[in-house]
Formats: sequence, C-alpha cells, structure tokens
Amino acid sequence: MKNQLKAFLELDNINENTPNEINLILGSIYEYSRELNTLKDLEKGIKISSMVNLDNFTDDDKMTFYYNLSNAWSYKKMMIQNLNSPEFWEFENEELVQEILNCRKALLHSKDTKNVSRKCEVLTNLGNDLSHLGRFSEAIDAWQRVLRIKKDFPMAIGNLGFGLFHYAEVLYDDSHKAYFLKESYNYLKKAIMSNDIYPEAKMSFSQIVSWIEEKVDNTFLNSENIFDNYSLGESLEEKNYRKWCINNSLFLNPLNDIIKDNIVAQDILCLPTIIIKKADLEIYNYHSFFNQIKQEFCSARYLFYDSITNQEPHFSDRENAIIDILDYSTYSYNLEKSKIAFRTFYSILDKIAYLINTYLKLGFESREVNYRKIWYVKGKPNPIIMESQNWALRGLFWLYKDFFEKEDLHSFLEPEAKELSTIRNFIEHKSFKIVEFENSRTPKDNFTYVIDRNDFIDKTFKLMKTIRAAIIYTSLFINIEEGKKEYNSNELGSMQLFTLDDQFKK
Repeated sequence: MKNQLKAFLELDNINENTPNEINLILGSIYEYSRELNTLKDLEKGIKISSMVNLDNFTDDDKMTFYYNLSNAWSYKKMMIQNLNSPEFWEFENEELVQEILNCRKALLHSKDTKNVSRKCEVLTNLGNDLSHLGRFSEAIDAWQRVLRIKKDFPMAIGNLGFGLFHYAEVLYDDSHKAYFLKESYNYLKKAIMSNDIYPEAKMSFSQIVSWIEEKVDNTFLNSENIFDNYSLGESLEEKNYRKWCINNSLFLNPLNDIIKDNIVAQDILCLPTIIIKKADLEIYNYHSFFNQIKQEFCSARYLFYDSITNQEPHFSDRENAIIDILDYSTYSYNLEKSKIAFRTFYSILDKIAYLINTYLKLGFESREVNYRKIWYVKGKPNPIIMESQNWALRGLFWLYKDFFEKEDLHSFLEPEAKELSTIRNFIEHKSFKIVEFENSRTPKDNFTYVIDRNDFIDKTFKLMKTIRAAIIYTSLFINIEEGKKEYNSNELGSMQLFTLDDQFKK
C-alpha cells in the first residue's frame, strides 16, 4: 500500500491519464492516506486534484471526482481533529467547508446519472454534514431524497432516524416531539436489521431505540398515524395550493418535514415562550417581528406558486407596449411575481440577523445589521455566537455560508452562491432579463443579466426552501437559549398570547 501510494504521488502529469484512471488514482491516494494516517500525503493528493483538467470529463466522471475530493477533505478534517481534540463544535472549519462544497459540486453533476448508488452516497454524506452543522431540516430533506431514489439505502435510513431523534430534542412542542421520536424509532429499527450498517453505528442506533422505548408510550410507537381529515379549504385553487406546499415541505411547521398528511397544512411555527426582564424590551417585540418574517415568507410563497401555476395573461398586461427585440425575452405580471418572491425570500435573511442581534445582544447598531455581518467581529467569528454551543444557531451560521457577497470574504458552501447574489443585485438595481430557450447565466456586458426562465424558477424554489429552513432554525435556536436560562418560577409573571383570527387578516 505504501509503495502504491508513493507511486501515485510521484506521477509526472496526472492529466496524461483518462478521466476514469484519474478518479481511480486520486481515490486511491485519499483512501491509502486515510488508512496509513499520513496527513502530508493526503494534502499532496488534494493539491494534485487542483491540477486536474476536467474538460474531457463526463458528468458522471465529475460527480465521482468531486465525491472523492469531498471524502478527502473529510479525512483531513478527522485527522486534524484527532490531533487537536476540540472540546466543542467549531463554528469555523475550512475542511468542513470544502467537504460540503465538493459534495454539492458532485450533486450538481448527478442530475442524469445512471450511477444511482453513487448519487445516494453523495446525498447521504451531504445530509450527515448538514445535520452535524445544525441544518437539520435540510439534512432530513437530503436523506429523504436518497430514499425516494433507493428506498432500502441503509445508511440513509439509519442517519435519517438518528437525525430525527436530535431534531426532536430541540422542538418546543411536545406533540411534534412525539411524532419525530416515533419516526426516528421506526427508521432506526429498520437500520439495525440491515447487514450493511457498521457495528458501531448499530450500537449507537440501538441505544437511541432503547431510550425512546423508555420515554414514549409503546402503543403510540407501534401504531399507525391516523389524523383527522383536516380541511385544505373550500375552493379548488386553495386546495391545490396547500397540497403543493405539503408535498414540497413548505409549511412553516416542523411536522411537514416528516408528514405529508393534510394535518400539516398550517404555518403553526411560532416563537417559544420567552422570559425577559420587563425593563429590557417591550414584551411583544420578538413575537411581533417573528410575525412579520412569517407573513413575508407566506405571502412570497403564494406569489411564487401563483406565478408558476397561473399561465393565463393578466389584464394588467393589456396594452402595455413591449418591444420585441427577437431575443426570446419575456415580460409579464406572472414573471414579476416570481421576481418579487425571490427578492422577498432573500430579504428575510437580514431580518433574521436583526432578530439575532437583538435577542443575543450582539451590540451591532440597527443600521449596521445584515446577515453577513453579525457572525464576525474584526474578521473573526463572533465570540458570543461561538460560545453559545447552540446547534440551531450553528445551523444559521453555516446557512450564511450559502450566500456570497464579496470576493474572499469568508468561505462559502454553495457552488451557486455567487450567482444567487448576482441575480439579487441585478433584480434590485440593474438590467435583468428572463428569456425562453436560452441558457446564458452570465452578465455579457455587465449591463444585463440574462437567465433562462426555468433556471430562474428552479433557483427561486431552492431559495424558498432554504429560507423556510432558516425560519425554523431561528425559532428553535431561541428555544434552546431559553432552556439555558436560570430563574425563580415564583418570581415570574406570565402573559397569555393568542393567535389572530383569520377574519381579521384583510
């Protein structure tokens, strides 16, 4: 093994090999380095990968290339952690950034792959990483995507059960917690029965199963979920909209991450009970601001849905003289709804930052707050945030890395991060054109950004899913923080808050 590793590392020009050979060579370097625990060889292998010319690689070749590279960064992370043994979560970790970034690059090239097992491995690894980071809602989605491709993929089943257990721990609603534990229990029991699960993982899964059996009613655990036939509305339009939200897990309701029955068709997520000193803050401020965030998301969600399902010309577009310049560009009220939705989703990030800054007393002036700034102080991770060891807050920090603003500001996780930022900038301030039948995504002259209509719809949908997750993390990070507070219950007053009746939403 050592001799083979040495021979691979001493190759003069790796690009003289075929794509398949290059992937075999690099994959062997990474695996041999891991087994021999030789960090320097692993780092050299990663450096060699940066010299590879991918021009002749098929999408499947690229998927494998980035999958292997993601594993290499994962191995490096583990080797470094073994040397340093950090006591707590790291909020900043370049190896983890590269691991996820390359995993997502592999996923970008997996759309039409015939190698479904490799795609399942990529998605499972991505789910594992996202869950570790505190992005647990998105992790659930990644593992569920695996099972829609290959319903018996064992590590996705086991990790889904494991992830649901930890998701349950941060929920403030006891009934939601029970259903998450039930789903976790069923997935973990199935994983334990598989012959493809490592013994160490089986042991961990078995311990969780035993804990759940001890804490949760056995009849409930072993019964089917039976929900009342919750109404989706009276009109066909409303029913179709709510069904679309259910099927795409878009309700602000953690249960919609695991359940697709009508019962989850409610944006039930709110802030948990919050304990404050009367002098600190007007008692309703947090809940009032969270109401605003929720309403903006829900309204943008419907605008987007309406824009992609209602293809009839709108009367407001009649007699609006649009010059046809023969470039397949398109203009309509429906497209403007999509653009408004995109802008609204993106703007919610800064509002979440505003809430975090106030709640954690980070000390930023209101005019200074944005979603990029609050995480750092003088270029280093904010100590208040780092010391919190709050899983959901960590998720919000790493979600920030999906969005890109300035070159080399901080490492980002999303291969399309810069493009999303550019789209927002051009929609807000510059010339932005949506076209049919064209794939151009790059500003050709820095005057007009051109994007294919379907591509813009896909990016807006993906952004919407990310913002939904961010809103869930915001509520649950506050729940975790509230659980840390020490107080004398005899000295507490209380105030009952009620939900606003739908008839007053005019």
